[in-house]
Amino acid sequence: MRAFPPCDGVSHDFVDAGGLRTHVGSAGPADGPVVVLLHGWPQHWWLWHQVIGPLADAGYRVLAPDLRGFGWSEVTASGYDKEQFATDVLALLDALGVAECDLVGHDWGGWTAQLIALRAPERVRRLLLLNIPPVWSDARRVGARAYKLLYQPTVGAPGLGPLVHRSPLLWFVMRRGGMPAASVAEFREAYREPDRAEAGSKVYRTFVTRELPALLRGRYDGQRLSVPVRVLFGLDDIAIHRSLLDSFPDHADDVRITDVPDCGHFIVDEQPERVVTWLLLALAEGALSRG
Repeated sequence: MRAFPPCDGVSHDFVDAGGLRTHVGSAGPADGPVVVLLHGWPQHWWLWHQVIGPLADAGYRVLAPDLRGFGWSEVTASGYDKEQFATDVLALLDALGVAECDLVGHDWGGWTAQLIALRAPERVRRLLLLNIPPVWSDARRVGARAYKLLYQPTVGAPGLGPLVHRSPLLWFVMRRGGMPAASVAEFREAYREPDRAEAGSKVYRTFVTRELPALLRGRYDGQRLSVPVRVLFGLDDIAIHRSLLDSFPDHADDVRITDVPDCGHFIVDEQPERVVTWLLLALAEGALSRG
């Protein structure tokens, strides 16, 4: 097994939940309010290595799992649709005895977090999202910026997609998109394993072939986010245009979006101090509202 990258104060566990063996990095007091950090593609729990410590020091119990097929979690033959990711996370919380949490997600982790909040709002105190649009996809808005999403069929293609995950070209694009060199080196290491490269490809293969058509037909149109939603968005995102966030207010009871100029998609890597400050303020706001 690959060694875990260093992160002060983090312990590592493998939890069998819902038929999946999930790796979880954890830190902070066992009796603190739980904050769950969900990474996106092509990353894993270490995305949060500059965030975990400050949250733990502030008294939170921090849980940073690897999603199915990512990092050190189990690679399975199927189950890469995002509703399954949501099921996996809820099963993990059940196994850990976590009744409710503040849920933080970047990229696909943010998409998964929305699905959890829609399905089980009683489990989510606050929903804190970074550089991810809402699950309500307006076909007109998506179509206007479709060129930004052309990478998805490529990285999701059978045969080609796994090769792309292991190729220098993908990681060159990650660097051009704002991911620091140290992060590129760490995240690339996981995809040297062929089964993880295949899993990464299936994340997009499933989305392009099954999930996106259903979204464009209005899969979630009748649902709303009832929990407080806070969004932090780097305006220089190479894949997601800011206009895609415009439908958030139409589907959320309480939403605030904070734009970050001169920052791209990989906002946690690019501006960790800004992310920490934003998270602590949002979490404190939630604590005050609970009285």
